[in-house]
Amino acid sequence: MIERPNDLPNHSRVDPFIGCEAADLPKPEGIAATWWRAKPPIGNTHPGACLPFGMVSACAYSGAYVSGYGRYGLSLSGGAPPVMFEKNEAIGIAHFQQSGTGRIRMYYNYLLTTPLGKGGLDERLMRRELVQEKAWPGYYGGQFQADGIGFEVTATERGAVHRYHFPESIEPTVVVDVSAGGLLVDDMGTYPQAAEFRILEDGSVAGHVVMEGIPLHFRCVGEGHAFLWEEEEQIDDQTYELTLEKQKYRPTFGFGFSGGNGRQMELSFGFSVQSSMRANDAMPGCGLVSAARDAAERWEGALAKIEVEGGTDEQRQVFATALYHATLKPAEFTDENPFTGKSGPFFFDLSTLWDLYKTQLPLLMTLWPERGARFVEFLCEVAAREGGFPISYLMDNVPDRFTKQATGLCHAILEDARVRGIQADWDRVLSLLWKTSQSGKGRKSRFGEYGRSYVVNPLSHTLDIAYAHFCMARMARTVGHQVIHDRASALSVHWRNAFDPATGLLREDSTYYEGENWNYSFRLLHDMRARIELAGGEGRFVQLLDKFFGFAEPGHGERIFRFEGLNNEPDMEAPFAYLYAGRHDRTARIVRRVMDHQFTIGPGGLPGNEDSGGLSSWYVWNAIGLFPVCGQPLMLIGSPLFDAAKIQLPDGEFTILVEGNSRENVFIQKAVLNGDEIGRSWLKIGELCGGGCLHLTMGPEPSEFGMKERPPSFFS
Repeated sequence: MIERPNDLPNHSRVDPFIGCEAADLPKPEGIAATWWRAKPPIGNTHPGACLPFGMVSACAYSGAYVSGYGRYGLSLSGGAPPVMFEKNEAIGIAHFQQSGTGRIRMYYNYLLTTPLGKGGLDERLMRRELVQEKAWPGYYGGQFQADGIGFEVTATERGAVHRYHFPESIEPTVVVDVSAGGLLVDDMGTYPQAAEFRILEDGSVAGHVVMEGIPLHFRCVGEGHAFLWEEEEQIDDQTYELTLEKQKYRPTFGFGFSGGNGRQMELSFGFSVQSSMRANDAMPGCGLVSAARDAAERWEGALAKIEVEGGTDEQRQVFATALYHATLKPAEFTDENPFTGKSGPFFFDLSTLWDLYKTQLPLLMTLWPERGARFVEFLCEVAAREGGFPISYLMDNVPDRFTKQATGLCHAILEDARVRGIQADWDRVLSLLWKTSQSGKGRKSRFGEYGRSYVVNPLSHTLDIAYAHFCMARMARTVGHQVIHDRASALSVHWRNAFDPATGLLREDSTYYEGENWNYSFRLLHDMRARIELAGGEGRFVQLLDKFFGFAEPGHGERIFRFEGLNNEPDMEAPFAYLYAGRHDRTARIVRRVMDHQFTIGPGGLPGNEDSGGLSSWYVWNAIGLFPVCGQPLMLIGSPLFDAAKIQLPDGEFTILVEGNSRENVFIQKAVLNGDEIGRSWLKIGELCGGGCLHLTMGPEPSEFGMKERPPSFFS
């Protein structure tokens, strides 16, 4: 098997196994010991081979929850995830896995590729223990212990390269189950709606399978001779077609060496969700060694976007892996639109957009503005075709997306892209946002209800929609659309209707998703000054936050729900609400406690679902001392973990230098931006994106930093 490259410094720090198993974190201390969890303490990540924002991911498949990798069964509550398999086992290598999600509507794991041992074809559905696993960005390998068969796989732009190592006693044979999909948990399997494949004259196999309404075209080149199976019988024909009557059959093709023993075999895949011609064009042009090296170099380029100095070896590994996890999704399928067949930007796997919009997409827009521009164009294409912007967007043909968790997120995402300098036709973007919110599906949606009654349930959606109107108003002011500006501005103020002035919190007469009213009460709204006044002023607002985070105990008979740490996303921005009341010291203490107690090395190194990069993006931002407010032109300053961070931006490098940093010295004593001292706890977005230097001096006790000048409020 190939060895990990030792000449790529950022690449070498990443451990793709972080988050693959139940959390095994440092014992929480102080306020961190008071936080609770709403979801299972497991990252649900997988160590498979992929490229940055890659279309393809390839990893061992056991059928376990939630990505198809690992040992765990269905788990939705805050308890430990149930163990489904006592050992880490796998059937073979599957493609197109999810990345660290919780429960979603459907799952992928297509074209399950299995090396056969002494048991022959009977082994194609058998799980065998995995040993000697190893992974680094772009590469995954290991061995099936029972037969001693080794495997390696790497991802390419639109394909994958597999290599299998067979012992001398086994005739090399690899099979591909075209009907595979989904999980082996609680009827979460996926059956093909149609499939057709054939052996070509050159001995390769090409065809397509339709899963969840999406045609997945493929071509596979293998060594040896190709053959076809249906169920348990080999097919003499060179072509196979799966009909609806045979939907639960298991059509399979494979490659083998007749009479050969003990050699390695490589398979190469090319994929397309648009056409067989594109699948053929996607075939890797090299073998596993070259493809793995190319993948490693691509990852080194992506990971070099932010380089840190200082901290411990463990902290640098956690950071590099967090940046890696933050760079997996959304999966870019540009020029692969399966619905229109047209060229242009396209993405899948927005399975947790309610997480991504807070931290991961601002990171993408900041570091990769060209990809951000494509993402903006993709969202507009979906809205124009489906009549609404997505809340999630999976690899299926279902236009009615999951809307229980949040509403109107694309309004914030698109305004955030604009303030970060993404190039787009913003007049068209605004037109689509307004049209889809006010007419068609929008008239019958929560947007329509909000426009009529100025409040919707769940009450957290009232905050979403008010914020969406704020974002449309800001965009309208920029493009010069006065009517939309005035109407959206008027509708942006009704977030107040979700709050109980007597408590300063969201009202309790609502059902909240994966949290309680406390967890949604400290969202960073567009008018935080008015929000704090509604709570009774800064002193009362800080008292509420202190109870929420564990600095103070509840009053007699008072029921509170504490911060979820980073186990879940509803309150992941809440630590920064303190800045709007002049208490930067509280924010600093909390974010350091989160980074100290909720992230570590090893398979149990994450506190909850990775959520397609939303969780790790939180760590990336906070480890360098910044935090985005999606849809607003500012970056909040936290408490950096590292002595230095260099951020590579299109208009120049932005450097954060930290003097006197340590585990105890978490409080900013002095901040100097480009040579000028500042007392504010935030940067203008242009101050970051234009490049420059922020020099922070740290100390063990709180200072007056951030006390006199608050982050800006809008529409106060």
